[in-house]
Amino acid sequence: MEVLQSGNDPALVTNLEVMQLLQERIAARQQQQQSQTPNGGGATDESNSTNRNSAFQNRDWIEQTVLNHLQSSPVGGINVESLQNIPTLVEQLRRAPTTSNAASSIGVQVSSPTDEQQEQLSGYGLTNTEILQLLNHLPTSLVELHLLIDDLEKREHLDEEEKQMELLQLISQFAGKTDEGIE
Repeated sequence: MEVLQSGNDPALVTNLEVMQLLQERIAARQQQQQSQTPNGGGATDESNSTNRNSAFQNRDWIEQTVLNHLQSSPVGGINVESLQNIPTLVEQLRRAPTTSNAASSIGVQVSSPTDEQQEQLSGYGLTNTEILQLLNHLPTSLVELHLLIDDLEKREHLDEEEKQMELLQLISQFAGKTDEGIE
């Protein structure tokens, strides 16, 4: 067996991406089965179809079971269009937190940004695994957030409850949930 790509980090896939992939595969398979139904078919077409179905029966069951589980998880209620927003959200979660004081101390001219611009500029400095956990679990409470992010209270940019609530609101906006869902 030959390793095609070595030295690369493994690709991390969110539950939402897996759910979309499974939905596409199952829909394509169902469409293919509908197009292959015999039109007055003979016994050979029917026996080939039965053999093919039984050969992939376990795979089909596993895919459907995983899809059902993902649809009942927190990501199940999200529109698949949210996949387009994942790179933007990940970038903001990964980006190191910035403050205007730090920028001015190194001689950079900083104009006073509006609150909306400041929210877009600031990041949270989370690791890839923390981001993956947040995207998979979509926390709605501070308790869940503390369980998913290591040493949350020791991080300068997330040590206050207000900042943690801002992070929860960002995640809820991505998930398409209202502020009422945040405790």
